[in-house]
Amino acid sequence: MSTTPRHTRSHRGRSAATFTAGLLAAILTVVGAASAQAAPDQQLTASSETVTAGGTITLTASGFPENGSLGFTIDGSPLTTYPVTGSAVAAGSDGEYQGTARIPASLDPGQHLVSVTHVGDAFTVYASTQVTVVPQPTSTVTPATQSLSEYLKDGVTATFAGFTPGATVSFGISTPATGDQAGPDAVADATGTVTLRFVPEAGTNYANDGTYTLDAFTEAGAIRAAPLSFTVTADAAASTPVAGPATPVKRAATFTG
Repeated sequence: MSTTPRHTRSHRGRSAATFTAGLLAAILTVVGAASAQAAPDQQLTASSETVTAGGTITLTASGFPENGSLGFTIDGSPLTTYPVTGSAVAAGSDGEYQGTARIPASLDPGQHLVSVTHVGDAFTVYASTQVTVVPQPTSTVTPATQSLSEYLKDGVTATFAGFTPGATVSFGISTPATGDQAGPDAVADATGTVTLRFVPEAGTNYANDGTYTLDAFTEAGAIRAAPLSFTVTADAAASTPVAGPATPVKRAATFTG
């Protein structure tokens, strides 16, 4: 027969249960602390899931080593990015990076894989995202060639078709040396078409003879129409009147002075 008081055995049981619960709580606390301190997963996001060849997207990478150097590719080929802030293609002190990239004009429509990689001394980390390249909106301009005086008077009319209906579209005009906005933004109609009439302002970079390029693109630059160009020729020089044949003089002419 046991001589141990019943209440003592019960106390020991509660003590064991209390110890086990405390140990479990300690384990959960340690695991929870480890999870809270774990490095975040690397991620890469694009500002637009759809883009045209030649379009521009903003890429945001996160979860990378502090100040780690980053390399971007599309389908395994190098993809140049331009930092939104700063000058280096590297993660910041928070492990994040944001930059813009122009999709190569040679890419065919369809899905393409954009990746970012950090190669460290002991490990390599990377992330990727998919973008879908869609056909470029088409472009036409009238007239394609005209004289400078005609151009200064009437300008040109460009039509871009193939945007998403209701999309806000911006326009640009450029030469090999400069580029600026051309006219106010427009909203694509129910067929996805926008029209720009551009009449140059006298004295500007675009009021001379030469070849000009017109662009149309969504506000973020992801969807960009096929570029078009038009040519302005110098006006013909004014002709100088040609003197007629001399009239013979029947008598001697006298000249004075």
